[in-house]
Amino acid sequence: MPGISAEQPASPTTGSLGIPSPSEDHGDSLKRQKKNHGSSVDADNEFAVSPEEIRAAATNVPRLGPCSKVWTLPPRIVRKKKPKLVDGDGALSKRKRHARDTNDGPRHRRAYTDEVMKRNTAMTRILKSCIRCRMNRGRCNPDPVDPFGACLTCKSITGPTLCKMPCYRYIVTDASLYREQQAPYQVYSKRWQSMDIVNIPATDWAAPDTPTIVVSPYYIEAPFKFRVRKFIPAPGDLMEQRWTTRNGVQCIAIPEYAVADMEEVARDMKAYIEKNVWRFIAVTVGPLDPLLWDTYTMAFRHIGNAKTEEERMLLTNTFRLWVTCRLISNHVSVCGEEKLGGRPVSDPGSIHHGRFPMPLVMTAQFECINYTTFLRPWAKAVLKQLNELVLAKKREYWLSIYYTMFILLHSCAMMTKRDEETATQYSMRGKYANPESIRAHHSGVQTMLAHFHFINKGVIPFSLPHTAAGKKELTKAANLSEEELQFVWKTSDMIKDPERAARMRRVRERDEVGDDLYWVSMLYDKEWKPREND
Repeated sequence: MPGISAEQPASPTTGSLGIPSPSEDHGDSLKRQKKNHGSSVDADNEFAVSPEEIRAAATNVPRLGPCSKVWTLPPRIVRKKKPKLVDGDGALSKRKRHARDTNDGPRHRRAYTDEVMKRNTAMTRILKSCIRCRMNRGRCNPDPVDPFGACLTCKSITGPTLCKMPCYRYIVTDASLYREQQAPYQVYSKRWQSMDIVNIPATDWAAPDTPTIVVSPYYIEAPFKFRVRKFIPAPGDLMEQRWTTRNGVQCIAIPEYAVADMEEVARDMKAYIEKNVWRFIAVTVGPLDPLLWDTYTMAFRHIGNAKTEEERMLLTNTFRLWVTCRLISNHVSVCGEEKLGGRPVSDPGSIHHGRFPMPLVMTAQFECINYTTFLRPWAKAVLKQLNELVLAKKREYWLSIYYTMFILLHSCAMMTKRDEETATQYSMRGKYANPESIRAHHSGVQTMLAHFHFINKGVIPFSLPHTAAGKKELTKAANLSEEELQFVWKTSDMIKDPERAARMRRVRERDEVGDDLYWVSMLYDKEWKPREND
């Protein structure tokens, strides 16, 4: 090892105190001692004592009387008994309750003695606690006459309140942040009936070669390399790319290639996503409304400017999730030198015009990879971290919560629009290709909106006047720096712009849920109410 000499001294056979080691023979020890002290035997004979002298000393020893030392013990300390930490009515005192609540050990709830309270608790577990009761850490008692209506706690609130929002039973961690699927799109392939990462069986490969190809989304130059392999098509594998034009459904054959190693691609994809976050923001959001661009850029910068690690991790995972949503909701083409023998689409009326569409079996494989490895874990992390910041009720978290919800709401609009386009592309009867997933996604963003408007507590930061008094109130409400304050004021000016305000009003009246401003415009409502779900 470095720093240690190759020639080590021999280990001593005795300890540091001269005590023989357990492995040393006791007889050898005595012999060594006798040998070492042999030269002093003659000197020791000078002080030798005869047996007669020893017996005489034992006979003439004086008799000792009783012990003259009187031992005294210190006085016993009498400790006062601790008072019972119980009130007169038998309930735990405040001190005992505090000790119980601050105990780090497991807490055990006592059995209910009130039958009504027991029934209410069971009903609340089913219906879930409303936002007001949960945020205020109060008991949410359902109305026995109308259990699905407002709870008794919310009904008992009269007069002016900080938050006039009705009784909503939404929970942040239950929200859907993307278009959830149980399996890849079955039109592409029926090989995978779940999102588990399972490679194509060895018996289904047609050749041993694994060429490397480069793919990228249609609208952005973000190349990704991976190995592919030629396979034997099975029933249910779609081996042609289809699109709809005025002349009907058109199609073109695509190469019979699939991902060679899905686990390998999953490992490489994480670095690819984190490397291309800003590129996706610039290309995706850059051409859109300035309100979107300014908010995204400030949110991206806030990752480095946020004061707490919780805020930084929340925004980091939010952008990771956002990029993955863009990957699963946009077409991908083969763009490298290796085209696998495919041909470009020559139809000018096709969205694939001039491109080499990636084989659809690969699309199904990438859905498994993205859902299992990225979408589900990152969505769970975002919801958990966002819920913690919301429940903390700290004003310094307000801006991070706003950034996160703005990005998630805009992502919902983009995914809704893309799902509607997919339904049109494949001539489906319904408005959406995945109606149940889109419905759950819309419900999830309304959960975000409900919590955002509750934590504002009647103070709408974007409606405060640009005066010294408004600045003081805004700084108090959200704990903003000067730059952040200017951003909020600029945003308030943007949403009041006549042209933009008219667009927001128009898309909501027409229920254009796929418009970029549809969901984010609800962040600025003074009295927000949820829309009827699809």
